[in-house]
Amino acid sequence: MKKFIFCLYMAAFVFSLGGCGLFTEEDGMELTQEDFESVNHMETKNVTGSSVRGIKTLLIYTIDNIEGQLVPLRVPITSDKVTPELIMNRVLENIDEKVVVTEIDVFKRCIYVSFDDNYVPLRKCTKKFETLILDCISNSLLDNIDYVDSVVFRSEKGAYQSANYTFDFDEVYSTK
Repeated sequence: MKKFIFCLYMAAFVFSLGGCGLFTEEDGMELTQEDFESVNHMETKNVTGSSVRGIKTLLIYTIDNIEGQLVPLRVPITSDKVTPELIMNRVLENIDEKVVVTEIDVFKRCIYVSFDDNYVPLRKCTKKFETLILDCISNSLLDNIDYVDSVVFRSEKGAYQSANYTFDFDEVYSTK
């Protein structure tokens, strides 16, 4: 009987730990030294995100592959300054597919993002997933950089052209 009661207490203890969040995955994200060292220190904008236990965070968007929708995500950063490259790196780290950005350029309140022609979103991508990737990137950039009002996507060869979308050269994809 004592053994049975002991097992009940142990089961209750394990369930209570699970309810406290000790056995749950927190976005599958553990901070490594590489995460902290990968921050680009170019000066552009002060971080406005909240901090948790002294760690500054940045709000970006990622893709929930199960629900097929964008979800906001707070990611850690170690710099007080946010650059387009920092935002892009954090977004791409949190997308399951390999997306290769070849260039990011800002000119007259517009940010230009060029993709490698051989990778997602320009190749092997459904229309819905391509839209999610483009929205994820554009929303993350527009929400975090106050000196940018619009986003233009390009391919390495010039105008953005995939199996699903064709944009004119310098056609604006999204604006604030």
